[in-house]
Amino acid sequence: MTQRLSFAAGIATQEYLTAEEGAIRAHEEECTHWYVDMSLPSDHAHEWPQPRRRSLVKMASGLGVRPIVHGNFRAPLSTEIPEVAAGVQAYLTAELQLASDLGAPLIVHGGALADPRPTESGRWNALQRFLRALEQGLSAASGLGVEVWVENLAHYPRFRPFTYVFTRYADFVTVLDYLPEVAFIFDIGHANVNQSPPLRLFHEMTSAIKAISVSDNDGRADSHLGLGRGNVPLKELTDTIVKTHWSGLVAFETRGAGVDEGVHALQAHLAG
Repeated sequence: MTQRLSFAAGIATQEYLTAEEGAIRAHEEECTHWYVDMSLPSDHAHEWPQPRRRSLVKMASGLGVRPIVHGNFRAPLSTEIPEVAAGVQAYLTAELQLASDLGAPLIVHGGALADPRPTESGRWNALQRFLRALEQGLSAASGLGVEVWVENLAHYPRFRPFTYVFTRYADFVTVLDYLPEVAFIFDIGHANVNQSPPLRLFHEMTSAIKAISVSDNDGRADSHLGLGRGNVPLKELTDTIVKTHWSGLVAFETRGAGVDEGVHALQAHLAG
């Protein structure tokens, strides 16, 4: 399937299935990769005894697909509570060990700030706490031979009980300045929520973006719609990818729409 998307070094599917079911689905959809989703109860970090890890590695090899460990986005990596920060660092180490055992990259997220009216200073402080946690995580990842990809979450400015951390263009710049070795997975669906997706990132940090995640929405919430069913600027995305000669893994997180449909949607924009 990667041959049908000129810029795709690999194609991943996220079907919100157990790790084993996801591997089978990825094979059926002719994908190269699939998500092992740590936010699913079946795949929480404590649900991975060694026999299951070995079994999944064997299964993936037989099916010809490779895992990507999608870290639990609920992990509070930006917490201001020292005791919680220590616990979440231990949790991150468990995700890193799983990724190492599976031979997979690990996707991490900034967590959330519990504040219905977040200030800019509050967002900044939360991002700084995330940076410190990420720095420790990258150090541990290096020793385990794991590549870490930082994923942006949806931007909810106000009037929700929380706001996510690491959501905006300036956040990418801050993280890369602080950790020049960092790698990103750019989620354009998340980047479309309550803001215009910062496609300039592909011009400014092409080599740092190792993967993209694609889905659609109406700009108000992260709906994970099939491509073309919302207002995510897909044509602008493909034009930018072509102009910058970007190449990397493309992950489809589209509920109710298959990977093949998404590939055809991107192909149409490339040809248009």
